[in-house]
Amino acid sequence: MDKKAVIKIAIILSIFIIIGIILYFILDDNVTVDEQRFKTEYEELNNKKNDKGKKYPIVSIPKDNNVIYASFDEVMELLDNGTGILYLGFPECPWCRNAIQVLIETAKDNEVDQIYYFNAESMRDEKTLDANGKIVTTKKGTDEYYKLVDKLEDYLGPYEGLNDESIKRIYFPTVIFVMGGKVVGIHVDTVESQIDPYKKLTEKQQKELKQIYTNNINKIYGTCDESC
Repeated sequence: MDKKAVIKIAIILSIFIIIGIILYFILDDNVTVDEQRFKTEYEELNNKKNDKGKKYPIVSIPKDNNVIYASFDEVMELLDNGTGILYLGFPECPWCRNAIQVLIETAKDNEVDQIYYFNAESMRDEKTLDANGKIVTTKKGTDEYYKLVDKLEDYLGPYEGLNDESIKRIYFPTVIFVMGGKVVGIHVDTVESQIDPYKKLTEKQQKELKQIYTNNINKIYGTCDESC
C-alpha cells in the first residue's frame, strides 16, 4: 500500500472517530442539552488564564451533572413556591469552580436529580466609596438583580467595603436550599479555611464542604435532626 493510500485511510478513520464522538454526546439519552452546555462552559476554561494572569482552577464536570439552566422567572417561582437547590455562580469565578464539583457530587450522593443554575454575575451593580466616604455606584445593576436581592435580603450579607450593612449583595458561589417556597439553608463561598481560591480544595476541605451541603439537602429531602 502506497503512502497516499495510508494517509487517505487515516483521514477517513479520523473523520469517523470525530463523528462518533459527536454522535455519542448528541444521542446519549441520559445527557440533556443543559448538562452538556454546563460541562462545556466550565471545562473550556481549564488551563486558561484570566486577565490577572492567574490560571482558572481545573474542573471536571460529569456529563450527567443534573444542572438545569433557570430563567429569572423560574428562579423567582422556585423562591416563591418551589422546592430544590439553586446555585448562583459563573464559570470564571474561582470560588465557584472549587465548589461546583463538590455540590454536584453531594447532590448525586443524596439522590437529588436537579440543580437549578442561574448566572447573575453580569446583572450585579458595583459600588465603591469616594474620597469623602460617600457611596458611589459605578455600575448600575439590572432590575432583575435588585428584585433578586430584595427577595433574598434576609439571607444575604452586606456589600463589603461600604461600611453600610443595610446594602446587601449577592456573592458567588451562593447555594440556596428551598422547600415549599421557603429558604431553609444558604451557603456562600466554600469553607473558611480556603484562603486562595486558585488552589484546589484539599480532601479535608472538600469533605467539610460536602457535609455543609449534605446538612442543607437533608433539610429539604431527608430527615434532619438538630445537628443539621
